[in-house]
Amino acid sequence: MFNYSFKVQYVDIDSNGTLSDYGLLKNLQEIACLHADSLGFGLKDTPQNRLAWIILNWKIKFIYRPAWNSNLNVKTWVSYMDNISCNRDFEITDDNGKQIAIVTSKWVLLDIDTHHIAKITSEAQAAFEPICDSLFDVKPYKIKEPLYYDSSFEYTILKRDIDTNKHLNNINYVMLAKETLPVDDIFSNIEVMYKHQCVLGDKIVFLCHEENNEYLVSVKNADTDVLHAIVKFAK
Repeated sequence: MFNYSFKVQYVDIDSNGTLSDYGLLKNLQEIACLHADSLGFGLKDTPQNRLAWIILNWKIKFIYRPAWNSNLNVKTWVSYMDNISCNRDFEITDDNGKQIAIVTSKWVLLDIDTHHIAKITSEAQAAFEPICDSLFDVKPYKIKEPLYYDSSFEYTILKRDIDTNKHLNNINYVMLAKETLPVDDIFSNIEVMYKHQCVLGDKIVFLCHEENNEYLVSVKNADTDVLHAIVKFAK
């Protein structure tokens, strides 16, 4: 179990003055890195082994969105780990102990040189000490790509979008996908399924489909039609 506290900064809020999707994900990504670093499997360690932690999916449920300068307390732990992948959960609460959001995610180790999934060693499994306790009754499932779309948005991956793994940072998929939505709304439930990485200069098209008050956004390569990710927004 790893505990961390932070204040909601101005860059973390939306036009309503409350914690944005970006603000939450930015901090959760940082906290996951800090937890791994504290165990000797973090950002300063994995490049030496030519390995990098890569996320496969997010499942996020907001209970409420705190305002600017609110203090947030985060607990994170690995709820499952084998030699292929691990599940990481997060619980975010306020100073009164009230839940702000619950999150689960799935990660793998990627060999930087071969771009193949690497095995998680027994030493890593022992260090993370998986706690078999998930905050969700239903695990993230594969999101099916819609058969047709109602709107689209095109984008070329820029230098500012790239992270240390030399691909589009996972947070940016969510933010760019929202540009496709026909409404400027706040969603309580967000899911992301990542398929293939985007790199600098890729031309990407975000294709949105609305059904039963849910929005599915497919992220595809404009030139090759390769599916990079699917993002789901729901109330």
